[in-house]
Amino acid sequence: MQSKNIKSGMSIIEVIVAIFIFTMWMASIYLVITSSLNLNEYWKNQIIASNLAREWLELVKNLRDSNYANMHDWNLLNPNLEDNFESNKIETWVYYKVEIDYDIVYPDFSVKLSKIDDFKEGKGYVENQMHNYELCLDLEKKYTHNCVWNRKSKFFRYVKFEDLKYKSNTGDEILVNDAYKVISKVIWYKKGYHEINLTTILANHKRL
Repeated sequence: MQSKNIKSGMSIIEVIVAIFIFTMWMASIYLVITSSLNLNEYWKNQIIASNLAREWLELVKNLRDSNYANMHDWNLLNPNLEDNFESNKIETWVYYKVEIDYDIVYPDFSVKLSKIDDFKEGKGYVENQMHNYELCLDLEKKYTHNCVWNRKSKFFRYVKFEDLKYKSNTGDEILVNDAYKVISKVIWYKKGYHEINLTTILANHKRL
């Protein structure tokens, strides 16, 4: 009788151990799958953000080339205004949105730069000031800053121009004329803060 009770007790313990091992095994599989999905989504967002940042660097170069083709100053912003208006030139340390606007009157000037008013950056500004440069998806799944009728995305994008300087032999910083350092930045919040920065030099290479 005692032997039967011992065998019964051992069977219950074996079942409990088996259930525990099976539960741990399933939990491990779940964690691996979840981690893999999160990692896939992270790299997907990284690729999208990199392409979005790269796109704007190309558009800024296109704006310069359009100015060349139409005999305007290389850093002109708006062909509707006179070239000699300083407010119509690219400014440094100013944040811009870059948009494509196919104008019937000025078809060669489809790239438009517009200043971002009340610029702020950081997680605490997502729902207010950062909406000034928020990206949305239109019906064709293209990213746009027009969010009136379009679906919001998780991305925010802007471009900034900085003065380009170099150090002389004496250690002094010398400003490079007719050139900018261009920073294209994409930010997104998805399980944490993420950003992509791409930089290039925009120069008036026809100044000579």
